[in-house]
Amino acid sequence: MVAFRHELLELLEKQPPDDAALLDMLERHRLHGHPVFSALLSMLVHLDFSETEARRHWQRIVEHRGVMLEALGRDVGLRVALLDYFANFSKELKSPTVIEISIFERTARSAVTDGLTGLYNHAFFAQALRREVMRAKRHALGLSLLMFDLDNFKKLNDTRGHLTGDRVLVKVAALVQACVREIDIAARYGGEEFAVILPDTAGPGAHVVAERIRRRIDDHFRRAKGPRVTISGGVSGFPEDGATPELLIESADALLYRAKAEGKNRVLLSAGERRRHARLPASSAVAVAARSSRGRGRVQNVSAGGLLVRLAKAPNVGERVQVALGTATTVTGEVVRVLPALDRPGHYEVGLRLMSEDAQLPERIRP
Repeated sequence: MVAFRHELLELLEKQPPDDAALLDMLERHRLHGHPVFSALLSMLVHLDFSETEARRHWQRIVEHRGVMLEALGRDVGLRVALLDYFANFSKELKSPTVIEISIFERTARSAVTDGLTGLYNHAFFAQALRREVMRAKRHALGLSLLMFDLDNFKKLNDTRGHLTGDRVLVKVAALVQACVREIDIAARYGGEEFAVILPDTAGPGAHVVAERIRRRIDDHFRRAKGPRVTISGGVSGFPEDGATPELLIESADALLYRAKAEGKNRVLLSAGERRRHARLPASSAVAVAARSSRGRGRVQNVSAGGLLVRLAKAPNVGERVQVALGTATTVTGEVVRVLPALDRPGHYEVGLRLMSEDAQLPERIRP
């Protein structure tokens, strides 16, 4: 909706007004399922309606414009018809005040965004999470919460200074925002903590997003001149990890600090710990091929549903890979987890879920 509001703002500020272009744009976004009428009325008269209510008002505004044309013998335009409708016909506006739209937008935006990073602030995040939990309950939808914390940030501030720390926060915020969808809500939770609300997203998909954010930050600061910066995170999902905003935050926070305790620069997902199959230690050389990378590694453990493989170069979470076990057997898996190997720097432990439910592992890799 951010892009839609920017496009709408440009059309509303256009001089002379181009009502035809505005109507075309509304129809185009409406066909994509966006709540266009509630957004339009919010920007023009600063009243909040559900999309159903807003559309009903919009139809009446169009009719009211026609009535005014007949009465006055001239077209008063969309804005005048809209203001007259709410002030004199529906009585929604008791004391209408004229304010420049761009000024209103800047003022409204400053009330909900963090002044340093430009992400949503803690107050807006809390309100949005409560709203999304209610929506997920009402429509039986998936919902996930990501909580992140920069690793060793206090030390960075103490050794490099707060100006450097602020620049890191601004860059991290930009990297987080670049990794999420328009419907997702990225916020600065406080200090060096960030949070992302992922509507309509279940655990595995949320872990893909969280891992993408972690790797993007890791890769950027590894290549950039300046301090080495990494981030740790926890992922919780509604309703399995919590049916209230407070429980979702508590669950994601606990996983975040467990990720810190296990070595930092990693993301933990609670659903990943509730395994359907027992895992048994194993050791066998394998060749792994993915779109992003290929190489040789070694199986660490196996189950009826997946493999844990150690690799020097890790594929991306969510990627499909081919695993060659010796010369005769190849299985297909999906990457569900990537963590740095604690006992071998430069290597990764990659969790693979076998794509086929009835896939059987060959005897030679069983312990």
